[in-house]
Amino acid sequence: MECLNPGGTGKDRAARSMILCAEEKGELPPPYKASMIANKADSKITNISDAPNTAVKDHSNIPDDIHAAIVTALKNTKTHGILIEGTSGSTGISLASLACTRGHGIIVAMPDDQSNQKKEFLEKLGCGVVVVKNCSISNPEHYVNVARRIWEWLNVERRYDEYYWESVMKPAGDKILNGHNKSSPPRLIRAAFMNQFENLANVTSHYTSTGPEIYSQLDGKVDAFIMSAGTGGTLVGVGAYLKERFFENLQQKHRMLSQSPPRIILVDPPGSSLFNKIKFGVAYASQQSERKLRRHRYDTLAEGIGLDRVTANFGLGCEMISWEKKAFAKRINETSSDQNYEQLSNNSASTTLQSKIIDDALSISDQQAVHMAHYLLRHEGLFVGSSSAMNVAGALIVASQMPDGSNIVTVVCDGGQRHTSRFWNRDFVVNEWGLKWPGDNVTDPLEHDILHQLGIKV
Repeated sequence: MECLNPGGTGKDRAARSMILCAEEKGELPPPYKASMIANKADSKITNISDAPNTAVKDHSNIPDDIHAAIVTALKNTKTHGILIEGTSGSTGISLASLACTRGHGIIVAMPDDQSNQKKEFLEKLGCGVVVVKNCSISNPEHYVNVARRIWEWLNVERRYDEYYWESVMKPAGDKILNGHNKSSPPRLIRAAFMNQFENLANVTSHYTSTGPEIYSQLDGKVDAFIMSAGTGGTLVGVGAYLKERFFENLQQKHRMLSQSPPRIILVDPPGSSLFNKIKFGVAYASQQSERKLRRHRYDTLAEGIGLDRVTANFGLGCEMISWEKKAFAKRINETSSDQNYEQLSNNSASTTLQSKIIDDALSISDQQAVHMAHYLLRHEGLFVGSSSAMNVAGALIVASQMPDGSNIVTVVCDGGQRHTSRFWNRDFVVNEWGLKWPGDNVTDPLEHDILHQLGIKV
């Protein structure tokens, strides 16, 4: 039940890991201490309209909405540090929640096909929000590319240092003013692009926390782990830990393989290319007909999962790994040697036992996800979001194929509270997507038969 985390999703784990990594590497300043800001609490600018018009008069090469988001982040940072991320919303909310506790400002670029609740929540957390048209990663206007561009602007454009100096620091009477030439503001702003899709601090957070927790709670007996992929961090991180522990135990007992290793299975929504990547080795879906993938795609009702590319985090799950002790930690070190994960690695004899982390993939339809979500609400009292519905549907399908007594694990990663304008909106589901709303057809005896709706035969 990762939806019970403070930020409302399992993204809290990756967000914490990425922020700590950025602080450790000096990309972000250290977190603030309350005593450091006590003297300027009363004078802090709280509204964009309150800011003096003495700087950044010309931002002609920066769109108005991005400029406003930058200004918001500059006024909310207490450390001179700003997080920047491209996200469908959930990771942004987790980052924004943690940024509040550590004193950093934050800017989020997100696609326009997400629920309004996510954008509103981000704004309430003090986040500068930029909404862009949903499109392929090859398009410069993709939300990840826009976030990267904002990061580059903040690192290059000294006009924002001037604005920060004139409109935030000086009115607040910050002690850092002492000893500086007022006509030449110092370089204070430190901006860090979180880059959740390619940042291996993401997958590491699940390898070092989520995976061990699942393993411990089930006394090491995990037969299958089923999960959808947004970045791939949870699926690959948990899967790597479970497989690694299985093969370590196998070698320590010096016995032949008497049981199968845990099966790690991807659940993928319509329009995503990851299903075909796992099944056939080609990252392609029929919805992606253009050679350059420049389509403005709205292929699934699910939010935050499915991709049209293989990211660094997900890609680790597609590689063949020799399962020696701490093999995955070593693989991360090879891929990202500048990150300090050496403490996870130990030398050991190599083994001929090899496998990929991700074993198989399931494709779940939007209609199946809708039925699953309504079933969970009626029978379990769980109000889940679209990603969780996909995960549980996949887990049921896998469970129906496994021997009795198998332990099948998935993650309830989001609640339904942030999905009431789309996934839990009958008019949107029926009229915009042409799907059936469970409960409308009271004469159909199979409408509430979840096994039938998922195609499971018993």
